[in-house]
Amino acid sequence: MTNHPAPFPRTTRFRTDCRPLPSQFGRDSGLTRTSIARGLGGRPSPDRPIPPPWDADGEIPKPVSARTRQLADRLFAEIVSGAHSFGTRLPAERLLSEQHGLSRNTVRQALGLLEQFGVVQRRIGSGSVVRYRPEPQADPPPALAPRLPNALDLSELGDITSPLELGVVRSIIEPEIARLAVLNMTSRDIQRIKDTQSEIDQVTVDGERFSALDDSFRMQLAEGTHNPLLVAIYTMINRVSNDAGWSVQRRRRLTPARIREYKLQNLSLCEAIESRDIDSAVEFMRLLLAEFHQDLMRGA
Repeated sequence: MTNHPAPFPRTTRFRTDCRPLPSQFGRDSGLTRTSIARGLGGRPSPDRPIPPPWDADGEIPKPVSARTRQLADRLFAEIVSGAHSFGTRLPAERLLSEQHGLSRNTVRQALGLLEQFGVVQRRIGSGSVVRYRPEPQADPPPALAPRLPNALDLSELGDITSPLELGVVRSIIEPEIARLAVLNMTSRDIQRIKDTQSEIDQVTVDGERFSALDDSFRMQLAEGTHNPLLVAIYTMINRVSNDAGWSVQRRRRLTPARIREYKLQNLSLCEAIESRDIDSAVEFMRLLLAEFHQDLMRGA
């Protein structure tokens, strides 16, 4: 009797590369865009384009024509390349129809395919908004992430920043900090600056001690805005100011008389913030900055 090999089970589906296809793409399938990009295993390859999700799934809920599929593939490739970034709108159906020489119905079906797989979101009156956002590659090898030669070095920035340049930046940032501090500071925030102000009041002759407490006072004002980006910017300003050689010398040369004047101005600013007086707080901050700028320019 001749033995014939057993046929493949009818329930198994194979790709041309002999790997089984996943049964479904979606939230419950366990697949992410990264796993699609990895070809169901391995790292994404810069030489291999990310396939559309309907290719990874192998099945489209609603069959579409070849032209519809080709347009959807092209639009997905443009989205992956960054031509249409997350949150932006794709061109209108009419424009896509003219650009690709296809009927409006074909364009509409291609956009529907993108929507089925979560690549875009369509809203009446708003068009098709891109919702696809590739996941970053995890653990890139060191060779793929070299240190940028022009990366920002704050210590070097302090060496090349002049007193005039620092004064200009502070005059832009700090009045707005004062305004936002009045609007956003909580009672606990205000108590913190009052405590720091009390410590400042105890300093009479030590210029470096006064300057360190004054830095803390201003940093607390920035934190009181509850704006993380503004806090980060002011942290950088403080760092540059502390690293600059001319600033270090100025701190050491502060006289008791100058310390007394600064203390009175800080107290006025603190009281304006506590009373929620925006105009007075901004004005006191500008006066403080004008005095600070004059001191820097004359080397006081």
